[in-house]
Amino acid sequence: MKAYEQYISKVSVEKIHENTLRILSEIGVNFENERALEVFKKHGARVEGETVFIDEKMLDAALQAAPEKFMLYSSSYKNMEIGGGSMMKIALASNIYIQDGERIRKTTNEDNINQFKMGIMSPVIDSAVLNQFPDTKQFTAEEKIFGVYAMDLKYSGKSHINANEMTLGLDPGAVYGLTRKGIQLIKEFEGIRDRYVCYRSLNVLSPLTYDSAPIEKIFAACDEKQPLILSPCAMPVLTGPPSVAGILSMNNAEILAGLVLIQLIRPGTGFVYGNTSGSSDLKTLQLTIGTPETALIAYGTAALADRYGLPFRTGGSLSDAKDLDGQAGAETMMLLKATIDVQPDVIYHTIGTLGTFNVLSLEKFIMDEEIIGMLERERSGIDCSEEKLCFDAIRKVGPRGTFLKGRTPKMYREEFYKTSLFNKEDPNQWQNEGGISIKEKAGNEVQKRLEAYEAPDRTKDQCRLLDAFIPKAYREGI
Repeated sequence: MKAYEQYISKVSVEKIHENTLRILSEIGVNFENERALEVFKKHGARVEGETVFIDEKMLDAALQAAPEKFMLYSSSYKNMEIGGGSMMKIALASNIYIQDGERIRKTTNEDNINQFKMGIMSPVIDSAVLNQFPDTKQFTAEEKIFGVYAMDLKYSGKSHINANEMTLGLDPGAVYGLTRKGIQLIKEFEGIRDRYVCYRSLNVLSPLTYDSAPIEKIFAACDEKQPLILSPCAMPVLTGPPSVAGILSMNNAEILAGLVLIQLIRPGTGFVYGNTSGSSDLKTLQLTIGTPETALIAYGTAALADRYGLPFRTGGSLSDAKDLDGQAGAETMMLLKATIDVQPDVIYHTIGTLGTFNVLSLEKFIMDEEIIGMLERERSGIDCSEEKLCFDAIRKVGPRGTFLKGRTPKMYREEFYKTSLFNKEDPNQWQNEGGISIKEKAGNEVQKRLEAYEAPDRTKDQCRLLDAFIPKAYREGI
């Protein structure tokens, strides 16, 4: 039985699928881009204004064309397969604030560099990327647009890049060319031109809309032969219906409509089925993500992606808490439990997330690593091999004996998770040694990691290629 089946049955998945078919064929999805509308018309879809209606035959053809797995290639890092529970873990990279001591404040460029380093230094993170620049006052236009790419390529050492150039506010007509230029920069750095070297992650505009600029990025990624991730983030009652099944149905229609467009533009393009929808606080009209419904959406996303044979993205160390407190621990454990259960192929916000995606906690990087370690151990289950049943050892010790002898047994080290953060001491011992809090202990580890960071080796040609796009504040601050 799949992990998601504890929460959503195969029968329920089929009900959502059938509901999705009705949404696509009877309600339709808006594509606010003339090029996209022409593609749909050319392939026989019914188009009324900006609304596209997709029938089951067209959807099935797109699902047949999309691969179950694909490989991301890198000459400077490792190749990584996406699909089959690959769990590519990516650190938090969407925040605009940082939890600093007892207060929350806006991030600075220095904070951004430290966040970047922490992702690189984390043993659980597969892909460490720079967050968008918080302060660009003295940056050139090209530094603003391509600087994040260049930083990732030069300084990360563990980056499969989300080709996310900063084009916010630019004319949609310019977005296509800039997106292609960014992807070409990555190809040139890697020295790989005929394979997947990055991916393009885009958000759907719920309800049921793709606006023009993201569509131009879809065209650019397809023309550069690179894979895409599409993820809605609907808010129930505000931008989505007031039930989990309704949210999943609408989101499913949104994601699959985007899949159809991608496969019509370039059949066989790698695709990841994403969903980051959560709950809503109707008192404040805010998105909330540290909720049981967000966990249920993760299980539902896994179920639907499995139904369609697609790699998927969901989950993370999600929390609405504003400090590294009990709320942060409870919500994060709940959401990471769902994440580890369903084994997504791509995980954003894997560590460090507070404040509904908006707040960074460097100390939470350390705590989340511990939670992931514990959950992965739990998921591995109980080994009942003859060796692990330990009959001979039990017979040798017998009643009232002791198993404590000499060095720690190798079997114990293999079987029992050892925390490096959480306190397991006698309370008196803990108090006598200063009563250090988990947050303080995590903060000490943060400082050690920041001091231990070393930039990866890059060739002169690679540096020459990238330095033109890296702002001085970042070249000197790293």
